[in-house]
Amino acid sequence: MLVLKVPDMSCGGCAATIKKAVHAVDPAATVEADLAAKQVSIGSAADPAVVSAAIQQAGYRNTGL
Repeated sequence: MLVLKVPDMSCGGCAATIKKAVHAVDPAATVEADLAAKQVSIGSAADPAVVSAAIQQAGYRNTGL
């Protein structure tokens, strides 16, 4: 499970955009967004660096925990 801190994620729309970006890399990924904690938990077989880059390309900086 990859857990990323996404400080710019502030609403459901942000979470949906991040989920869409992750699913573009791995359609089978599970994505859970915690808006209060501003973090995303991702279950994916894809390389974590690729997943992180996809989220960044969607406009959301992120860091691992």
